[in-house]
Order: sequence, then C-alpha cells, then structure tokens
Amino acid sequence: MKSRVREEPPPSPHPVRHCGYSGGGFHGAAMKFGIYNARQSMTLQRLFFGLLALVLSVTPVYAATPEAWAAPAARLAKEIANISGPGTVVLTLKNQSTISTDEVAAIRRAIEAQLRVNGVQIRSAENAATTVAMTLSENLQGWLWVAEVTQGSETKAALVSVARAGNVASAGTGPAMTLKRTLVYSQTTSILDFATIHAGNDTHLVVLDAANVSLYKSTGTKYELEQAFPIMHSRAFPRDLRGRLTLGKDHLFDAYLPGVICSSNAATPITVNCHESDDPWPLGSQKALFNSARDFFTGALFPGIGKPVSPFFTGGELPRSNYTLWIFTGVDGVVRESDGMNERRVPGSISGDWGSDLAGVRTACGLGTQLLVTSAGDVVDSIRAYEVPDREPVLVSAALGFDGPIMALWTSMDGTTANAVVHNTTGGRYEAYNVSVACNQ
Repeated sequence: MKSRVREEPPPSPHPVRHCGYSGGGFHGAAMKFGIYNARQSMTLQRLFFGLLALVLSVTPVYAATPEAWAAPAARLAKEIANISGPGTVVLTLKNQSTISTDEVAAIRRAIEAQLRVNGVQIRSAENAATTVAMTLSENLQGWLWVAEVTQGSETKAALVSVARAGNVASAGTGPAMTLKRTLVYSQTTSILDFATIHAGNDTHLVVLDAANVSLYKSTGTKYELEQAFPIMHSRAFPRDLRGRLTLGKDHLFDAYLPGVICSSNAATPITVNCHESDDPWPLGSQKALFNSARDFFTGALFPGIGKPVSPFFTGGELPRSNYTLWIFTGVDGVVRESDGMNERRVPGSISGDWGSDLAGVRTACGLGTQLLVTSAGDVVDSIRAYEVPDREPVLVSAALGFDGPIMALWTSMDGTTANAVVHNTTGGRYEAYNVSVACNQ
C-alpha cells in the first residue's frame, strides 16, 4: 500500500451505527485512494513488525531437518527452470507460514542450489532477466510453496504442496486456482462500474460513469448504445469519484454515486431516474454509509456485524457456516479482519503488497469463497486470489496481469465473479473486465 499524503478522516457522524461490509472495490491499484485520500505506506508497520517479532519469539514455529525440504525444493526448482529456461533470475521469498526463520533460510539455500543445477543463476535485480517471487504459505494439510515467474509482461506460476512430514504431496505447474479475465467493453472516458442485466428476451450492458447511466443492447457480437441517461446533481462530485451498480429489489438496478442514487424501472423499455440522496450503499449483505464529500466509507454499516469498524476504502465478505468474515482496507493503510466479535490486523508480511481494491466471490473452488486482491502498482496492475482457511489469507492463484492500473474492483451482481475497470496506459482507454476463478484441482 504505497503512500500518499492523507488527511485524517473525520469521526463517523453516526457513532451508534455498527459496521461491517461485503465485497466491493475501489479506486486505484496501490491503495488507490483519492487525490486527497492518500495511499498509505503503513506507517505503523515498524511498530507492528516489532510486536510480531516479540510474539513469534514465544510462539511455537515449525522446524524440520534440512533433508525434509530437499525433495520439495528440488521439485519446485525444476518447475521454475522449466518456465524460465536457463539464464539469470532475481529471487525473492516471502514466508506466510509457521516455518521458522532458520528453516526459511535453509529452504532458500536449497532452492538456489537446485536452480543452479538446472542452469539458472541467481543475480541482483538489475542483472537478472527473470523475476521469481516465492511465497511459503500453509493450510490444514501442510505447506504450499508458490513461485510466480515473471518474464517481461508474462507471469506463470509453479506450485508444490508439502505434507507436514516434509514430503512432497503433489506438484504442478500452477496453483490451486486460475484467474481469468474477459473484456466486456471499453470507452475513452472513465468507467465507475458496469453490469450485465437481462430484461425480457434481451441482454443489456449498463455502464456507469461520471456523466451518464448508459444502456447498451447486445447484438450477439457487440454492444450498441440504446440510450444514455444523464446524472443530474447539484453538489460537485469529489475528484476521485466512485460509483456502484447493484440489483434493485423491485426493479432492474440502482446506481450509487456520492450524494446521488439512480434507479431503473422494472421492465422494458428501460428508463432511469436520478435523485439526490445520502442513503448507504448496498455492499453484499450490508449497507455501508459513504462519505459523499470524500472517497471512502465511514465505517457505519446496516444492519451491522456486531463490532464497529474504522473508516475503510473497500472490503470483502467471506461467509462461513456459522459466521461471516470481513476483510477491510482501512483509510489508515491497515488491512483488518473482523468476524463481528473480534478484529485483528492482517500481517504486513501478507498484505504489504496489496492494493486498495478487493472483492469477495463465491465459487465451486477450494473453500467456496475467495478474496480477489489488487497489487500495489501504479503503472501496471494485477489481481491475485486468496483464501482464508484460518484467519490469515493464503495465496491460491498466480497474478492476473493488466495493461494499466485497476481503477475499480467490485463484486458482480450475482456474487460469483468480479468486475474490474482498468485504465489501459497504452491505448488510453478504460476497459471493463469480468474476472472469474477457475479450479485447477
């Protein structure tokens, strides 16, 4: 979460209203906050890591003999070499597991040695043709070692699953899930959100921007503009404008912008009417009060999740059998989890390279719910999928790259995919993508 100069948000004007939030998105890739709501550099990270070190000093961690890691290290190094080919790489390693610091160092040495055996030499960033970013994570069955291999603009992943005893359980050329993108639409002006709806026998694309709610009709091969409904408002919009499209209760859809709500009718021909309102925005199973003068949610949610939440930019809802886990990217640059009873910070070792946008989705993969998270990049951006098996997010996919920063990421209307808006820095257009999760295992 890269830093911008940030003004402190004012206290919530509704302190008695409890908070929470579900799957949404946000402006910017690296905590892409408003011009006056800056990206955070996690100024409390130094204090946090100091406390984390103290905790780890008294918390049991897993240790194994060097031989226990030899086989998985050899297998992963071979997978990396198959992707990169002989040459030079810069290797980074991030530990998101309970493997001890000494063991992590031993794993790195084993990986480097096996890479050399496969004709791959470790070099500094300025002297390497390929970047290899390794992550050590874990689940209830054992450890997951993921290596993201980037050459130019292309990223591929290698994965090895390691049983608790240290033996290789399974291996493959990719992680448990794959993210896929589908280009839906593009235009020269900024897109806030988009959605596909069905009315009668027709499929329509709704595009929300600062000036209009535009309705397009599908011809089978492309979308053609039917009508653009102007958004009338007396108050000036904030410069870092956000907007959201949601399903209507007794009509087709609603469009939410700061201080404005636009609603459609229930059938064709479709019409849209806008009126000024500061009603909270629907976000999954909650409604969140949005600060219409700024670009963030105040933290007040309805009906609420039981425990107050600090002002946040975006959040993801991950339902469980007996509770719902929420993850928020705060305006203070801290990523937090809340189950309604307890709140904890997501360690910076996990979330330090997250952007401000995330969205919860329901799929048939893994635990059934995943968190899609943007990366902390300004020029180009990517999305990765995480699962939260036991509080801490675990990476389950390789990065899905885009040709520019992600300006918004929202959970789709049916909750099974996410909608991403990308500003293509090459063509200068704003591109609307649907992002889905495919199961690999």
